[in-house]
Amino acid sequence: MRTLFLLAAVIASAHHSTAPFDMTKSTTIHGMVTEFRWMNPHSYIYLQAEGHRWTLEAEALNVLRRNGWTKETLKPGDEISCTGARARDAGVYAMKCFTVEFPDGRKLQATPR
Repeated sequence: MRTLFLLAAVIASAHHSTAPFDMTKSTTIHGMVTEFRWMNPHSYIYLQAEGHRWTLEAEALNVLRRNGWTKETLKPGDEISCTGARARDAGVYAMKCFTVEFPDGRKLQATPR
């Protein structure tokens, strides 16, 4: 039983890994929301920016709610800026999103960071 518990802990830890992202550098992109997936275990923002469709990974619903988000926070057509950690693979347009900023200057945290 103990081995099963330890294996489950390792799997859960790996699932929430930030390994695909370069957490040593912060990048900001600006664009238009094409889709917002309000879901667990991570929410996703799809953003048309810099001529590409970016996938922005945010946190689970409980974290987003604590930071003031709702499922209506973003909708297609919204202009936002996202600051976060880009994917390590330069050919992948993905980012671990830390903060979203709206045109009015309002900011929301997308991670518990």
